[in-house]
Amino acid sequence: MNIQDLGAIGELLGGITVIASVIYLASQIRHGIRGYQSHTILEVTNHFSNLQLETAKHDNLLKTPAKAERHEPLDALEQRRAIHIISSYLIGFENMFTQCNNKMMDAPAYQSRRIVIASLMGCTGIWQWWNNMGRKQFPADFVADIEQAVIDFDTHLPEITGAQNET
Repeated sequence: MNIQDLGAIGELLGGITVIASVIYLASQIRHGIRGYQSHTILEVTNHFSNLQLETAKHDNLLKTPAKAERHEPLDALEQRRAIHIISSYLIGFENMFTQCNNKMMDAPAYQSRRIVIASLMGCTGIWQWWNNMGRKQFPADFVADIEQAVIDFDTHLPEITGAQNET
C-alpha cells in the first residue's frame, strides 16, 4: 500500500465522518425542536390552567362569566371583569394560533379549541366589545380566525343595535 492508497482511505473515512456528523446534528436539531414544542405546549397549558384556577378561587370571577353566558345584564364592574377574563383567554388563544402557524404546536390542538373561542364571543357584551375594541388589539390574521370560528361553529351572537357602547 502506497501513500496514495492511504490518502484515498483517509478521504473516504473523512467523508463518512462528515456524513455521520451531519446525521447526528440533524437528529439533535430535531430533538431540540421537539423539546421547544413540548415547552410551548406546557406554557400554553399553564396559561389556561392558571387562568381557570385563579377564576375558580373567587366567587365574583365565577359569577360574572356565568351571567354573561346566560345573557343576563352585567353591571359596569361585571362588564370590566368579563372583558379582563375574555382578554386573558384571547391572549392565550393568540399564542396558540401563532405557535400553530409557526409549527411549534399541533394544528389539531388549536383547532379543537376554536369552539371555545367561538362560544366566548356569544356571551353578553363580548361580541360588542370585540367589534368596538377587542379586534383592534390583535393581529389581523388572528382576528380573521376568531371571526371564522364564530361562523364555523354557528355561534349565536347578540344583536348590536343603536349606538355601540364600549363595554
